[in-house]
Amino acid sequence: MEKDPGLKKMAFSFVRVAPRPGKPREAGLTIVADRGMAMNRVADLIEAGGEYIDFVKIGIGSFRLQTEVLLKRKIAAFHKARIRVFLAGDVTESAFQQGVSDQFYAAVKKYGAEAVEVSSAQVAMSLRDKCELIRMATAAGLKVVAEAGQKGIEDWTSSQSYVFKMVEAYRKAGAWKVLVQGEGVSEGVAEFKGDFVLNLVGRFDAQDFIFQAKDGATQAWYVGTLGNQANLDIDDHQVIDVELMRRGIRKRGLYGLIGSL
Repeated sequence: MEKDPGLKKMAFSFVRVAPRPGKPREAGLTIVADRGMAMNRVADLIEAGGEYIDFVKIGIGSFRLQTEVLLKRKIAAFHKARIRVFLAGDVTESAFQQGVSDQFYAAVKKYGAEAVEVSSAQVAMSLRDKCELIRMATAAGLKVVAEAGQKGIEDWTSSQSYVFKMVEAYRKAGAWKVLVQGEGVSEGVAEFKGDFVLNLVGRFDAQDFIFQAKDGATQAWYVGTLGNQANLDIDDHQVIDVELMRRGIRKRGLYGLIGSL
């Protein structure tokens, strides 16, 4: 892992900022959601912030409504920028419901993506079934991001013992990371559930998780509380904002100014 070689190419390189490991990173991951981008927007995203993006999550099932040619071009462009790709869980759930999960995972591998999400946002699915999908995707040579949480159900965090059981089961089945759903933690709630997050990372390790963080206050909490090594799932227009937070620039005072970059 290189030590921030890309930062030397940026403007005002004589001004020191907090260092970060270069790519490929295994911690402090920035995961950006793609909700159906075409190639011009992909190119703009890469030019503006590609150095700071570790994964693109092609989300909301958008890849089912775009051509194979476009999907392959996008994945190739991200790979050229050293950005890995995973496919979100909505179509994964449909494939499970239709009994074509093997075929789906084989196609994901063929298109060149590195990972898939296993979730239950649209389809009711038992923990056992989720773990079977994790094992199936892993056997196909894919990393698995397993979702903890349920869209539309705010109180999924109410039984921490069950959430702990869920995370343990995912890890045992071979999940690479566990995605902590924003809804019910930072979205659709009267107050951000920081205690819940701290109990999770106290029981496991912060690096075991990817945290959905779609607004500035939530992103600042994760970076300020867990450090700039927190793995965050954000939107494409937030890349520079989040990287500035990780570097300590968008906070009161600079931290971590070690050496020159």
